[in-house]
Amino acid sequence: MPFNRLHILLFAALFACTRLVYAQSSSYMNYFAELSAVATDGKNAPYWLTANRQGITSAEKSSYYGRYGLEYGGKFSNNKFGYKLLGDIVTAHNNNADFFVQQLYGEISWCWLTLSVGSKEHFSETRIHPTQFTGSDIIANNVNSLFPNLGYNRLTMLSSGGMTYSGNSRPIPQIRLEIPEYIPFPWTKGWLKVRGHIAYGRFTDDNFQKKFTEGNDITIYGKNILYHSKAGFIEIGKAEKFPLLFEGGLEMYTQFGGDLYTHGEGLKVSMPTTLADYWRAFIPLGGSDDTPTVEQTNISGNMMGSWHAAFTVPTKNMDIRVYGEHMFEDFSQLFFFEYQSDRHGDRNIIYYPWKDMLYGIRVTNKSNILPFISAVQYEYLTTKDQSGALYHDPSDRFSEQMDGVDNYYNHGFYPGWHHWGMGMGNPLIISPAYNDNSSLKFRSNRLIAHNAGINGTLESLKLPLAYRLQYTYSENWGTHINPFETKRYSTSLLGEFTYAPKDCSWLGSIAIAYDKSNFIGNNLGVMFTISKVGEIFGK
Repeated sequence: MPFNRLHILLFAALFACTRLVYAQSSSYMNYFAELSAVATDGKNAPYWLTANRQGITSAEKSSYYGRYGLEYGGKFSNNKFGYKLLGDIVTAHNNNADFFVQQLYGEISWCWLTLSVGSKEHFSETRIHPTQFTGSDIIANNVNSLFPNLGYNRLTMLSSGGMTYSGNSRPIPQIRLEIPEYIPFPWTKGWLKVRGHIAYGRFTDDNFQKKFTEGNDITIYGKNILYHSKAGFIEIGKAEKFPLLFEGGLEMYTQFGGDLYTHGEGLKVSMPTTLADYWRAFIPLGGSDDTPTVEQTNISGNMMGSWHAAFTVPTKNMDIRVYGEHMFEDFSQLFFFEYQSDRHGDRNIIYYPWKDMLYGIRVTNKSNILPFISAVQYEYLTTKDQSGALYHDPSDRFSEQMDGVDNYYNHGFYPGWHHWGMGMGNPLIISPAYNDNSSLKFRSNRLIAHNAGINGTLESLKLPLAYRLQYTYSENWGTHINPFETKRYSTSLLGEFTYAPKDCSWLGSIAIAYDKSNFIGNNLGVMFTISKVGEIFGK
């Protein structure tokens, strides 16, 4: 059967589904379908047609996909236990796979605690403000009510993404135990709230990495690489008592285990995956005797993380949120100081300020003034420092230790912090999917960037139309190890418009994006998307 005919039949079948209501049912089943196509005049798909879209869209200049899913869930009789199963498959053209499972997971929740197993979409720890679009008819659209990741999140995402994790790549299958939303900490009368998670999983792009690197004998690709993440956050304050909220926390990620290859030499190194190695990923420790010497000297695996801090001033007419994020690699820049040793083993404390940061401000409109604007957001990102341009362990020839060249998202052994070619951190550090040299390395992780966005609805004009506008500018220097001969510039624009009638089971959107860049090319593209949802039974 021709590929495009399969899309039409699947989508038509779900469109024809009728809602069946089973009285007194404590469970439900919903379906969704989405068709999307991208056409581009340029070298690649424009930046904003791939960035922070969970890795579904392609960096190729033209592509399309069909996405189909079912969700089944409910609660037990006491309402304290809940469960959900979700399957989400994608058939695509001009993507890195013609067919793939985007999400497939089951989860069970008890009160405030959730355990999920499988592949599930997650987003940056820099959360979307909860008052965004509240009370809007756009949210009364069934697509956004039943499956907010299909339409709602695309409209509200104005951030460039987190420095360590942003939802820019396909989800990783994992076992994840979490407190997904803030809960009051005991004995604090609601003034202190906490959330967090711990997870272990596995990367699924083994075959893609091998195929993508064909023709490049020196670049590293991996198989059977494991994943670990953890995070803990606190919120201090009560908006109804005092108009200032503080939020802060730490998230950490590790790639570990697996087999690493190059096409030129075959097997390069096999990293151990004993129970002790899972512990070394949880409590960052040096590698065992089975790992390369440099892994024993430093932290085992590819470990990174971010510190977060945010202040929110909630008022009657608007919420103002100021936030910052600092990224670190291994223990380098984890704190404001480090212990450095000389060749005699003597240790000194070296104080070093944090220079690589993401700063942002978001203003959310809650008044009837300028009702067509819901939120305005601005961010500044700098990653130029990376602890300096030199690294050297103490030796007979050079007695002092020099810590530098953090080389964000790249690693000496592992292919890098990406999944299916798309970076898992901030997409402004351009993903390897854009490389034309069969390398999985990030070509430029030293940059400064400005990102600004605005969104809203036209409901005040009686139009069920929502929009998102983005402007991004970056200057790129390459890496400390392989700097660009000349500085690279990128300017990226996006206009995304979604038609979402109230109480309707479908929505349609169009996104127009443009790049002017001597890095990723001059690209002009348009994306058309239509989404359909429905209830099979339950409510």
